[in-house]
Amino acid sequence: MKKGSIFVKPRELVVPGTLLVQGPFKNGRGTFREGNRIYSTVVGLVEIRGDLVRVIPLEGPYMPEVGDNVLGKIVDVRFSNWVVDIGAPYEASLRVQDATEERIDIMKTDLRRIFDIGDVIYAKIKAYNEVNQIDLTTRGMPFKGGPLRGGQLVTITPSKVPRVIGKGGSMINMIKKLTNTRIIVGQNGWVWVSGRNGELERLAIEAILKVDRESHTQGLTDRVKEFLLEKLRELKERGVITELPKIDEGKEGGGNDGKT
Repeated sequence: MKKGSIFVKPRELVVPGTLLVQGPFKNGRGTFREGNRIYSTVVGLVEIRGDLVRVIPLEGPYMPEVGDNVLGKIVDVRFSNWVVDIGAPYEASLRVQDATEERIDIMKTDLRRIFDIGDVIYAKIKAYNEVNQIDLTTRGMPFKGGPLRGGQLVTITPSKVPRVIGKGGSMINMIKKLTNTRIIVGQNGWVWVSGRNGELERLAIEAILKVDRESHTQGLTDRVKEFLLEKLRELKERGVITELPKIDEGKEGGGNDGKT
């Protein structure tokens, strides 16, 4: 890429009118261009991917980006596609050919046997055009692209998703390990939490919402850890769990279930 100037740091909080970059960059959502300079149009966090510059709003609905992995809920089943709510201003569409590797004769097949109204799915944004048509795909996604069974769906501010995940997956892995739950975080701010123990499932949700509320503060990982351990000790005293989970003092490894 040709040389340019960057005036902000990644994840820096900016306000409307802040000069972000100058030079051969592309301006994404939350920005506008004047000549070869790109400015912010919203209060949000700066994100620079290669030569693309965008600002993720701190508030407001999720705005789709091609390639994002999202959680969604089926709200309608039509002749050859499903209508999906992903928390964006516009509903998304999942077509039959993007939902399964199986060859489907839509004249003979009831699509509700694949996905039905109310099902929660994990999908990728395949396309998003200027007329606000959002196309999804579940092909190649975890869980064989099928609906997520059981669990609970909670929502957080989309811009705080990186904080919930943590560096290298550290925050979300810690919550999963201490609560023995499965967690999927969508880039649209929807989070699916599933655990065999209902109390631990609720505890994981409490921890995620705590991160959402306190994402701007320092020392959050340690506070969340202490919060979880205190709650776990209470559960042990009540006989809900028989032992406390082992704590690795080293690095929390891995990442999220699926790409986030």
